[in-house]
Amino acid sequence: MTKTEKRLDKAIRVALTQACEQAKEHVHEFSWLTHTADLKKLPQSLKVSCYCKEQPITAEQTQLISSLIIKELSAIDFAINAKAIAFLKE
Repeated sequence: MTKTEKRLDKAIRVALTQACEQAKEHVHEFSWLTHTADLKKLPQSLKVSCYCKEQPITAEQTQLISSLIIKELSAIDFAINAKAIAFLKE
């Protein structure tokens, strides 16, 4: 992994951690999130999985969590498609 890839990976992790903490504050059913990515094929390879205590969560909750993730990643000039965010039961 190159220095540039390490910096990008760290920035993505920090942004997603911030989004996760905000989502926990706003959506009681939300538990945690994780991501996978091929750093050589970003941004199209980034996938975010959100885990919730109860499924299904409402469309408003899904939209809120997706918006938080997109907002935090856009703060580091990283675009993600909402289709790359999955919601799963814990």
